[in-house]
Amino acid sequence: MFRRILPIGLLILGKLTLHSAEQAKESPKAIAPAVSTETGLLLEPPLDLSYFTTERFVEMMESVGAEKIRKPWTSPVVSLPERTPTKVNGLSKDEVKAYMVQAKELFDQGKAVPVSDVGLISTQEDVIRQPMLNHVSAFANNTARVYLLVQRAASSMGWGYYSIVQDLTVDPALDYYATLKPSGPRFDGESCYKCHSSGPLAIHPTREDLVLDAPLAAAFNQHIAEQPRSRPQFLTEKPADFGEPIPFKFCARCHSTEDDADRDALYQTHSHPIRVMVDFGYMPPNRRLKPEEIAELKAWLEKKP
Repeated sequence: MFRRILPIGLLILGKLTLHSAEQAKESPKAIAPAVSTETGLLLEPPLDLSYFTTERFVEMMESVGAEKIRKPWTSPVVSLPERTPTKVNGLSKDEVKAYMVQAKELFDQGKAVPVSDVGLISTQEDVIRQPMLNHVSAFANNTARVYLLVQRAASSMGWGYYSIVQDLTVDPALDYYATLKPSGPRFDGESCYKCHSSGPLAIHPTREDLVLDAPLAAAFNQHIAEQPRSRPQFLTEKPADFGEPIPFKFCARCHSTEDDADRDALYQTHSHPIRVMVDFGYMPPNRRLKPEEIAELKAWLEKKP
């Protein structure tokens, strides 16, 4: 999941000060650990991390550089300089790349405010069956929301860098996805889109002790919840035909192709996150699906295109 950038000396960063007890009281409610509701939607059972100790978690997370994480903060989002877009109809490809590179440089310099956790989505059926360690940072200005994921599997040595840039100069916003290589961003549309149909995902820790700053994670999720409706911008190749969008009102009430929808439509290509988010009770956000609705959804997910 990165070359033209502003000099670092010109960055106007949000001031990072200690998160006080008074501010902590006003923080969003801490995120409850993810627990399966046993709907039968998951293709494999949730990953068992009972053996994975807090001490080992902290040790592995700090291998990215202890000075880069657990930063004092007043906001989960680092402010970027205001910019005047060079185009009328959205950010240019070079501008998107510049934001991605800038986010990576800020993280490497210890100027980001990363949420550090073992995430829910990456421990499920269609990815490697071991703990996936995540550092997620958010940045923003008048034209873009920028996200950086620094991630590795528990058995890996090196950290990978991935980014999503949301272009706010158009409506709905456009999502750009890329892997950040030493040579720069490598745009990746379809594979990222499979889990990020509506842009960045909320933090869902697998255990309370597997997130380094619970108030920061909760504040980050609040920022995610307030993100605008967005749609993917595929730069690498023409996207595949995803078929018909999900037909059920309990999903399409928010996820739709209609102009006034809260989120973009869902398709069978999103089968993995749909299974996970529904089974763990995160979607729909206001209720649990009835058994007959689960059965309808399961049949649709298993239907051959």
